[in-house]
Amino acid sequence: MQTLSEKRVFGAKTGTTDVFVATDTGLVVVTVSAEQIGTFGLTHREPVTAVAADAERVLLGTDDGLRYSPLDAADRASSPPEFAFEAVDGLPLDRVAAVGFGPAGPLVADDAGGVFAVDLESEHHEQEGETAGVRAIDGGLVAAASGVYRLDTELTHVGLDAASDVAGHGVPLAATDNGLFRLGNGWLSVANGPFDGVASDGHGHASAVGSDGLRTQAEADGGWDREALPVDEAVADIAYGSGLRAAVTEAGTLCVNAGDGWRHQRLGVPGVTGVAVAGSESA
Repeated sequence: MQTLSEKRVFGAKTGTTDVFVATDTGLVVVTVSAEQIGTFGLTHREPVTAVAADAERVLLGTDDGLRYSPLDAADRASSPPEFAFEAVDGLPLDRVAAVGFGPAGPLVADDAGGVFAVDLESEHHEQEGETAGVRAIDGGLVAAASGVYRLDTELTHVGLDAASDVAGHGVPLAATDNGLFRLGNGWLSVANGPFDGVASDGHGHASAVGSDGLRTQAEADGGWDREALPVDEAVADIAYGSGLRAAVTEAGTLCVNAGDGWRHQRLGVPGVTGVAVAGSESA
């Protein structure tokens, strides 16, 4: 069995992408080139409650606040690369429930229900609203126990109930206890049954996690087909970025697909809470 400390032959370091897996043990960073999974290891050693990444930085939610690291500040002489995360001061946060990126920059929500727009260059953060049970943030949309919210100049409820996840790039999507929805002339049902997760690349490709496993939309307005992963394990989270689709299972197996089929690697970490891919869209 491979372990976090194992170093494997991976070839040239050019053309690699960082994939981040948040767990109760810490943050695992995995280097990926197309579908080839390279070295991986813990780069932050405390429980991580949520993770998000764009083309410039990675955000971590923890039990006691928000942390971040610029992607270009990583020690890439190390294999896998090592990141040093700084605490974001000036936020009156409880335990972080969700992190993400909106059109104006980083967003964070805590267990108390506060949703904040974050300025990483200063301590001038703004609370945009409050709603209980925030579960996910993506592209200016917020999924919460009471439904889906849009974050513009304030937090505004835009429909549905019991939202588990949102995809805010391209055609907005929402995973809820009552089904999978896309935003058109209102929220339109695309699949029935409870859904726990949804992600998209903003260009017509999307995936969702439901009670019957993984479903995938290969093109905008296309059907949602069931798709099998190379492991028979429940999916914890999914993400897109840098031409990759990443899925991580509750058992700690990372699966990646760049268009030529799935590859997978057991990471050997319990308590998976999320996955993010560097290079994801942030607006």
